[in-house]
Amino acid sequence: MKKSKIIISALAALAVVSSSTVGAMAAQTTGVIRSGVSFAPKDFSLKVSIDKNKIVKSSGKQFKLNAKTNDDSYDVTYYSSDLKVASVTSGGIVRLRKKGKAKIVAECNGVKKVCAVEVKKPKKRTVDKESENKTAGKLELNEKTMTKIASGIGWQTQHAYPSSTIMCSAYSFAYAYYQVTGIMKPAGCFWTSGGCNWAGGTYHRYSSSSEMLSAIKAQIDSGKACVGYLSTGSSSTHYVTFYGYTGSGANLSDYKILDPWDGNLTTGAGYGYCSAGYHVVTVNT
Repeated sequence: MKKSKIIISALAALAVVSSSTVGAMAAQTTGVIRSGVSFAPKDFSLKVSIDKNKIVKSSGKQFKLNAKTNDDSYDVTYYSSDLKVASVTSGGIVRLRKKGKAKIVAECNGVKKVCAVEVKKPKKRTVDKESENKTAGKLELNEKTMTKIASGIGWQTQHAYPSSTIMCSAYSFAYAYYQVTGIMKPAGCFWTSGGCNWAGGTYHRYSSSSEMLSAIKAQIDSGKACVGYLSTGSSSTHYVTFYGYTGSGANLSDYKILDPWDGNLTTGAGYGYCSAGYHVVTVNT
C-alpha cells in the first residue's frame, strides 16, 4: 500500500509540475491568457490608402477607385453616401448618376478612407451652324498631298472593274473632292451603274480645248483640284485629276495630273483630248 501511494503521489506531483511549467511558458510567450478571446494583433495598426481624394466629373461617366490595405488578409468594402448621385460596385467602379455631391467610402475592419465626388451636369453641345456647314478645308495642291490622297482612297487597279473606264471618273473626282473639302470618301460613292453622279460636283462642257484648259487653270489658281476628260493610248475616254501646272498653262503638257488608273503622278504630255468633247468637273464648296 505504501509503495502504491508513493507512485500515485509522484505522478500527481509530475502532473502539477508539468501544468505550471506549460503555464509559465505560455505566460512568457503571449502575456495574460484569457479563455474565449480571439486575437487580431494587427487591428490597431491597420491602414487603408486610396488613390484619389476628390473627383469632379459629369454625370454618365465612371471611374475606378483603388483602395489598398497594409495587410492582404483584410478585404476592402466600398459604399456611397448617396446612391442617387454616385454608386459604387464591390470592385470599386464608381458610376456618376446625377448632379450633386457624395462620398465614396473604402472601409476595412472599421478603418475608413473617403473620396469626395462632385457630379455636374454634362455640358450641352453647342452647334455652330455656320461653321458646321463649312467644309473641313482644302489641302495644299502639291505632290505630297496628292500622293497621300491616292494612297488613302486607292486607285482603279486596286478595286473592282479594273477595265471599266467609268471607274476612273469616280476616283478622279474623289481625289479632287478630298483635296477641296478635306473629307475622304470611297471612290465608289461617286459611281452608279448608269454612270457618274458627281455628288458634290458640277459638270462643265466646253467647245474648245483652250476653254477647257482655261477653266482648269482657273480652278487650280483658286487652290482647287478638278477633273478633266482626256484620252490615252489605250482609251479614248479617261478621267484624270488636274492639280497643278507649269509655264502659262496654255498647253495640255503644262499640267500636273494624278491618274487614277495606277495612282501615279504624271503630266499631260502623255495624253490627248477626248473625242467625246472637252469636259471638266469642278468641286462645289
